[in-house]
Amino acid sequence: MNNSYVFISTFWPRSAVKLSHMVAVLFMALSVALTVHAQSINPVSISPSSGSGSEQPFTATYTGPNSEMDVQSLSLFIMNGVAPDSESGLSANECILNYTISSGVIQLVQDAGGAFLSTTAIAGTAQTVSNSQCTVLANLSSVTTSGNSVTVTFYVTFTAVFRGAKQLYLLAGNQKDDINTDLLTQVGSYNVTASVSSLSIFPSSGSGSEQTFTALYSDTTNHIESAFLNLKSSANNTSAANACKLRYDLGTTDIFLVNDAGTDYGSPITSGSATPLSNRQCTVYGIGTSATTFGNYVVVYFNVSFATEFEGEKEMTMGGVDETGTPSFSNRSVGTYTVNAPRPTPAPNFTLTNTAVSVAQVGLPATSTITITPGGGFIGSVALTCTVIGPAMLVDPPTCAFIGPTTLSVTAETTATLVVNTTAAPAMAFHNPLQQIIVAAGSITVAALLFPVLPIRRRWQTLLSLLMLAIIAGAAGCGAINSRVIAPIGPGTTNARTAPGNYIVAVTGTSGATTTTTAVSVTVK
Repeated sequence: MNNSYVFISTFWPRSAVKLSHMVAVLFMALSVALTVHAQSINPVSISPSSGSGSEQPFTATYTGPNSEMDVQSLSLFIMNGVAPDSESGLSANECILNYTISSGVIQLVQDAGGAFLSTTAIAGTAQTVSNSQCTVLANLSSVTTSGNSVTVTFYVTFTAVFRGAKQLYLLAGNQKDDINTDLLTQVGSYNVTASVSSLSIFPSSGSGSEQTFTALYSDTTNHIESAFLNLKSSANNTSAANACKLRYDLGTTDIFLVNDAGTDYGSPITSGSATPLSNRQCTVYGIGTSATTFGNYVVVYFNVSFATEFEGEKEMTMGGVDETGTPSFSNRSVGTYTVNAPRPTPAPNFTLTNTAVSVAQVGLPATSTITITPGGGFIGSVALTCTVIGPAMLVDPPTCAFIGPTTLSVTAETTATLVVNTTAAPAMAFHNPLQQIIVAAGSITVAALLFPVLPIRRRWQTLLSLLMLAIIAGAAGCGAINSRVIAPIGPGTTNARTAPGNYIVAVTGTSGATTTTTAVSVTVK
């Protein structure tokens, strides 16, 4: 060892030796500094470190050795049975969140992994960012600092496709974007119990002033309580203010529409109701809004029209609530729809339709079903009248009347029964021929009695006159046999005759200034 030192001293100046010592010391100091720096930002805890649910605020605490300003970004990894990717740290089909301290920007990994979504949310606003696994609600997410500690709260909701046991990991980066390399340390676990998941909507694009949207939901527990559809102007609008947010309750078939402020639902209508619900953005109709369930899937049909002031491109999002009342709200965009200027809203009205009438035999009645169909939101009373129209100069036409009340309350499709009456031919009355025979016989008898008394000349004249009278009386009696006598027709008479043929019964409905008529075809055989 001494020989070596002598050799070095001989061929290496003392100044060079001192320099090498200094370099060694600096290298050792740098190594220590880098080691300390790499471990300078450490996750301390997460709350809750265990639990279950379909949504949860996760609060993560980090520390820096100097001050909280060392922390630049904070990340939460919610993993589905795998550790975070050791290379990119952004695995596919996971819920991985990042919070930038200086800007309050919240990022979420894309479904394919490898990078964050281009859509972001700003903490403290009504914005959200979503993928197929989860959504972070920015208005319930925040950051606080205390000493050299930073505490971040991520408010996360889950979709049903991400249901099951999950593992929690934490990560932090400093101002120079260095990160803690201790990435694979698990700090907790969580069981996602979301049961309702929005799948798709049809149409997922298009335009118009009215549309029936077909929304498909997945319900893993087969106990979906409510389904939601929201059409909104901004991709970051989750407060539902100035939006068309709809809700359908499967158990009661109740339909709700959020108010203009986006703070509450008003009184509902039921599926099939003729009364619509409206706010300044849209109108939802009970007729055409319904739901069907098959297996673990629920399909809800929302029949909607839009107001002029709601024109423009709208983003569509979906959500749901399970039987426990726990929302599985993803707010994941499922499409866009462009609202165009609506057509003029038709005035409330109604139409009348009928079924044809065929009378098989004169004297029998027949019926027609009159259907009153409201339109344009019509609700009110309709008074029905009928008038028989037939050939000119017709003496005995059919008659018409309604069974039951002639004024009906109409809130939905309503029917009334029209009766068409006909009458058979009346019984016939004849003159009595016996009287004519008696007259004739009497004349002959008189002639026979007078025949011996009268002079011969007048005797024959009288006889001929009586014979002529008998012939006339007999002819009149015979004619009366073939002559029908029809009694006069008066109100309420039952012996009038309805002639076979074709008739029209005009049925008129009247409600205030609104009047409409339908023509009932009547055939009498």
